[in-house]
Amino acid sequence: MIFLLIVLGKYESIKRVIMNQNELFNKLLHLFAGGLGATAGQFLTCPLDVVQTRLLSTKLNFSNPTNLTAIVGNSSVSLIARPIFGFGYFQILFSYMKHMVHTEGVRSLFKGLSPSLLGIVPAKSIYFFCYANAKSYLYQSKSYTNQHTVNTISAVLAGSVTGTFTNPIWYIKTMLQLDKTKNPSIYQVVYRGYQNHGIKCFFRGLSASYVGVLETVIYFLVYEDLKQLVSADNRDQFGALNVMIAAVLSKSAATTIMYPHEVVRVRLREDVYDLNGRLKYRNFIQTLFRVAKEEGRSGLYGGFGTSLLRQLPNTAVTFLTYEAIVYIFGK
Repeated sequence: MIFLLIVLGKYESIKRVIMNQNELFNKLLHLFAGGLGATAGQFLTCPLDVVQTRLLSTKLNFSNPTNLTAIVGNSSVSLIARPIFGFGYFQILFSYMKHMVHTEGVRSLFKGLSPSLLGIVPAKSIYFFCYANAKSYLYQSKSYTNQHTVNTISAVLAGSVTGTFTNPIWYIKTMLQLDKTKNPSIYQVVYRGYQNHGIKCFFRGLSASYVGVLETVIYFLVYEDLKQLVSADNRDQFGALNVMIAAVLSKSAATTIMYPHEVVRVRLREDVYDLNGRLKYRNFIQTLFRVAKEEGRSGLYGGFGTSLLRQLPNTAVTFLTYEAIVYIFGK
């Protein structure tokens, strides 16, 4: 009898340990799945990421005929008047990529990949970890019962934490991609930035990243609803096509609405000065209005077509990998 009680006691202790381990495993699963999904997406779309960064900056602007002709040689300026998704836009886009390879080498298409991977893996890992566990906590605490409220709070929390911790990495990546010398090093970028602006340079563009949290909120609200809608008749099975449809549509909506913040973020990281010798872009609001005034809609949506061309497959691969890993190992 005493032996039986001891065994039962041990069983309950072992059971509690296993349950605690399962709970920890489920939390860390989102960390691992997010990082692996982000890595796959970043490798696939890095060349377009480089071109998009330059389109967001003052270094390159497809709406500037003089600049464009100098870059791609004899390309027809009339192509610029075509719609942003027209064939002409993509012809110019790939002409510029060819120009980069010719003048800066093949490696120029992968500038910033190292800090991107150093940043995107922890960024997505932290993001998915914070988002999934915040949702779980809010539902369990019963503080909020409305699904949209829970998703919004979780997305804001995850986006703010991720943006703050990874901003220095994105600053380095942006400056590497804007550098047109062959094989610029991370050390050169860090040294130059610190020498010119001090430690605060690594947090330039952070205000725009906080505004960009709204894009993430929009994305996840639409994504969660679409995922439920397209999976309504197939909730117990993993539907790869459903995940990709939900991811692509929600990313398209969120990016279209909030895209100008990406332009502002890149401009805030640039060393561009006005006629008085002051930094031309100093804060989020001032930069937003200055770009709108000087460059109009084409400035606020510079590189938008390239962004969608890069982000849609990137998002699809990232979320497909993430959801697949969570589905397989979560069972």
